[in-house]
Order: sequence, then C-alpha cells, then structure tokens
Amino acid sequence: MSDHAGKIQVLGVQEIKREKIFKLRFIQGRNPKWIDIPFFAEYAPKATWFNQHKPAFGEEKFFFEDDRYKLIDTKPFLFE
Repeated sequence: MSDHAGKIQVLGVQEIKREKIFKLRFIQGRNPKWIDIPFFAEYAPKATWFNQHKPAFGEEKFFFEDDRYKLIDTKPFLFE
C-alpha cells in the first residue's frame, strides 16, 4: 500500500482485545527509522488506500503522522 509517508505492508488481520485490526509496517519510509515498526489500523475491509484507514485502539493518529507532515513540507522538489 502506498502513502506519502512510504510503502506500507499489510502483515495480516488480528483480533486484539476483541477488536479486529490490520497489522501494518513500513517496508520503505520517508524516515528510515519507521521501517519494520509494526502499527495497527482499524479493520476496514473495503478500504483501498491508506488514507481510508484509522488508527486502532482509539488512537488519534498513527505514530509517524507528525513527522510525515514535517518531512513532506520540507522536502525540495526534484524537478524544479
């Protein structure tokens, strides 16, 4: 799955505390420190893009979101 933050792999569907969730991880990210850190999204079987997912367990945002917007806003365009 692609996102502005990087390439995200769906590791599978799990049930934790009676909540069905997607287990995800970055396989490529704007910040290399994000790679291989598992994170969780609410189960949304009809979602086709990452921006259609919400963080699991009532979290307001995914762990990388604050940094994602900083990195996107400061990256120079390659083809200026």
